[in-house]
Amino acid sequence: MRPLSLLLSSLALLLPAALAANNAVPPPPGVAFLYNANITVGLSVDVGQIPAGNVSVIPVIGGALIGPKISGKILAIGADWGLSTPQGYYYSDMRAQIRTMDGANIYVQMAGLMQGNDGLIYMRTTFQTGSKDYWWLNYAFAFGTMKASGTGFVVDMWHLTGGS
Repeated sequence: MRPLSLLLSSLALLLPAALAANNAVPPPPGVAFLYNANITVGLSVDVGQIPAGNVSVIPVIGGALIGPKISGKILAIGADWGLSTPQGYYYSDMRAQIRTMDGANIYVQMAGLMQGNDGLIYMRTTFQTGSKDYWWLNYAFAFGTMKASGTGFVVDMWHLTGGS
Protein backbone atom coordinates (compact mmCIF):
# COMPACT_ATOMS: atom_id res chain seq x y z
CA MET A 1 0.00 0.00 0.00
CA ARG A 2 1.33 3.44 -0.86
CA PRO A 3 2.01 5.91 1.97
CA LEU A 4 -0.72 8.31 0.74
CA SER A 5 -3.28 5.52 0.53
CA LEU A 6 -2.31 4.34 3.99
CA LEU A 7 -2.71 7.88 5.36
CA LEU A 8 -6.12 8.32 3.71
CA SER A 9 -7.30 4.95 4.97
CA SER A 10 -6.22 5.84 8.50
CA LEU A 11 -7.99 9.20 8.31
CA ALA A 12 -11.14 7.53 7.05
CA LEU A 13 -11.12 5.29 10.13
CA LEU A 14 -10.40 8.12 12.59
CA LEU A 15 -12.65 10.80 11.11
CA PRO A 16 -16.03 9.42 12.29
CA ALA A 17 -14.79 9.19 15.89
CA ALA A 18 -13.38 12.73 15.76
CA LEU A 19 -16.63 14.10 14.32
CA ALA A 20 -18.71 12.32 16.94
CA ALA A 21 -16.59 13.84 19.72
CA ASN A 22 -17.13 17.32 18.24
CA ASN A 23 -20.89 16.88 17.86
CA ALA A 24 -21.54 17.22 21.56
CA VAL A 25 -24.35 19.64 22.28
CA PRO A 26 -22.84 22.99 23.26
CA PRO A 27 -24.07 24.74 26.39
CA PRO A 28 -26.92 27.18 25.77
CA PRO A 29 -26.22 30.91 25.85
CA GLY A 30 -27.08 32.90 28.92
CA VAL A 31 -30.28 34.93 29.12
CA ALA A 32 -30.81 38.17 31.03
CA PHE A 33 -34.07 39.98 31.73
CA LEU A 34 -34.17 43.30 29.89
CA TYR A 35 -37.50 44.94 30.81
CA ASN A 36 -41.23 44.76 31.33
CA ALA A 37 -43.21 47.28 29.29
CA ASN A 38 -46.81 48.41 29.34
CA ILE A 39 -47.61 49.90 25.94
CA THR A 40 -50.71 52.06 25.62
CA VAL A 41 -52.38 52.03 22.21
CA GLY A 42 -55.06 54.03 20.41
CA LEU A 43 -57.93 52.95 18.20
CA SER A 44 -57.10 50.48 15.46
CA VAL A 45 -57.18 51.60 11.83
CA ASP A 46 -58.36 48.86 9.46
CA VAL A 47 -56.27 48.92 6.29
CA GLY A 48 -58.32 46.11 4.82
CA GLN A 49 -57.99 42.78 3.14
CA ILE A 50 -54.82 42.07 1.16
CA PRO A 51 -53.83 38.75 -0.48
CA ALA A 52 -52.10 37.54 2.73
CA GLY A 53 -54.92 38.50 5.12
CA ASN A 54 -56.30 41.54 6.91
CA VAL A 55 -54.01 44.43 7.87
CA SER A 56 -54.69 46.77 10.79
CA VAL A 57 -52.58 49.54 12.28
CA ILE A 58 -52.70 50.10 16.04
CA PRO A 59 -51.07 53.41 17.05
CA VAL A 60 -48.72 53.51 20.04
CA ILE A 61 -49.74 56.46 22.23
CA GLY A 62 -47.53 55.96 25.29
CA GLY A 63 -46.46 53.63 28.02
CA ALA A 64 -43.63 52.81 30.38
CA LEU A 65 -40.94 50.18 30.82
CA ILE A 66 -38.81 49.13 33.74
CA GLY A 67 -35.85 46.80 33.94
CA PRO A 68 -32.49 46.31 35.64
CA LYS A 69 -30.50 48.22 32.96
CA ILE A 70 -33.14 50.28 31.17
CA SER A 71 -36.21 52.15 32.37
CA GLY A 72 -38.21 54.96 30.85
CA LYS A 73 -41.30 55.92 28.95
CA ILE A 74 -42.67 54.94 25.58
CA LEU A 75 -43.39 58.01 23.48
CA ALA A 76 -46.48 58.54 21.33
CA ILE A 77 -44.50 57.63 18.21
CA GLY A 78 -45.06 54.36 16.43
CA ALA A 79 -47.60 51.66 15.79
CA ASP A 80 -48.19 47.95 15.41
CA TRP A 81 -48.80 47.02 11.79
CA GLY A 82 -50.58 43.70 12.23
CA LEU A 83 -51.51 41.03 9.73
CA SER A 84 -54.29 38.55 10.58
CA THR A 85 -54.20 35.54 8.26
CA PRO A 86 -57.13 33.34 7.19
CA GLN A 87 -55.35 30.47 9.03
CA GLY A 88 -55.72 32.31 12.35
CA TYR A 89 -52.16 33.61 12.75
CA TYR A 90 -51.35 37.18 13.76
CA TYR A 91 -48.08 38.74 12.62
CA SER A 92 -47.03 41.79 14.63
CA ASP A 93 -44.67 44.44 13.27
CA MET A 94 -44.35 47.12 15.95
CA ARG A 95 -42.13 50.20 15.96
CA ALA A 96 -41.87 52.45 19.00
CA GLN A 97 -39.68 55.09 20.61
CA ILE A 98 -38.29 54.84 24.14
CA ARG A 99 -37.01 57.78 26.17
CA THR A 100 -35.02 56.49 29.11
CA MET A 101 -35.12 58.01 32.60
CA ASP A 102 -31.75 59.64 31.87
CA GLY A 103 -32.93 61.15 28.56
CA ALA A 104 -31.59 58.73 25.93
CA ASN A 105 -33.72 58.03 22.87
CA ILE A 106 -33.97 54.44 21.66
CA TYR A 107 -35.81 53.28 18.55
CA VAL A 108 -37.35 49.81 19.00
CA GLN A 109 -38.55 47.44 16.30
CA MET A 110 -40.38 44.28 17.34
CA ALA A 111 -41.70 41.58 15.05
CA GLY A 112 -43.40 38.35 15.95
CA LEU A 113 -46.10 35.79 15.57
CA MET A 114 -49.09 34.66 17.61
CA GLN A 115 -49.43 30.94 16.94
CA GLY A 116 -52.04 29.70 19.37
CA ASN A 117 -55.23 30.75 21.06
CA ASP A 118 -53.52 32.01 24.24
CA GLY A 119 -52.94 35.49 22.75
CA LEU A 120 -49.17 35.32 23.36
CA ILE A 121 -47.03 36.82 20.59
CA TYR A 122 -43.38 35.72 20.46
CA MET A 123 -41.24 38.72 19.51
CA ARG A 124 -37.73 39.35 18.25
CA THR A 125 -36.51 42.87 18.86
CA THR A 126 -33.84 45.24 17.59
CA PHE A 127 -32.78 48.56 19.01
CA GLN A 128 -31.09 51.64 17.56
CA THR A 129 -29.60 54.42 19.65
CA GLY A 130 -26.80 56.97 19.54
CA SER A 131 -26.51 57.02 23.33
CA LYS A 132 -23.12 55.93 24.68
CA ASP A 133 -24.82 54.53 27.80
CA TYR A 134 -27.11 52.26 25.78
CA TRP A 135 -24.85 51.61 22.80
CA TRP A 136 -24.76 47.90 23.69
CA LEU A 137 -28.45 47.68 22.72
CA ASN A 138 -27.51 48.25 19.07
CA TYR A 139 -25.94 44.77 19.18
CA ALA A 140 -28.29 43.03 21.60
CA PHE A 141 -30.06 39.85 20.50
CA ALA A 142 -33.39 40.45 22.20
CA PHE A 143 -36.55 38.38 22.31
CA GLY A 144 -39.71 38.32 24.34
CA THR A 145 -43.44 37.97 24.59
CA MET A 146 -46.27 40.40 24.01
CA LYS A 147 -49.87 40.02 25.11
CA ALA A 148 -52.90 42.29 24.85
CA SER A 149 -53.95 44.07 28.04
CA GLY A 150 -56.88 46.36 28.86
CA THR A 151 -55.20 49.45 27.39
CA GLY A 152 -52.69 47.96 24.97
CA PHE A 153 -49.93 45.41 25.30
CA VAL A 154 -47.68 44.00 28.01
CA VAL A 155 -44.19 43.09 26.80
CA ASP A 156 -41.58 41.06 28.67
CA MET A 157 -38.14 41.25 27.02
CA TRP A 158 -34.87 39.35 27.50
CA HIS A 159 -31.52 39.32 25.73
CA LEU A 160 -28.83 36.75 25.17
CA THR A 161 -25.61 37.07 27.13
CA GLY A 162 -22.21 35.59 26.47
CA GLY A 163 -22.26 32.55 28.73
CA SER A 164 -24.57 29.92 30.07
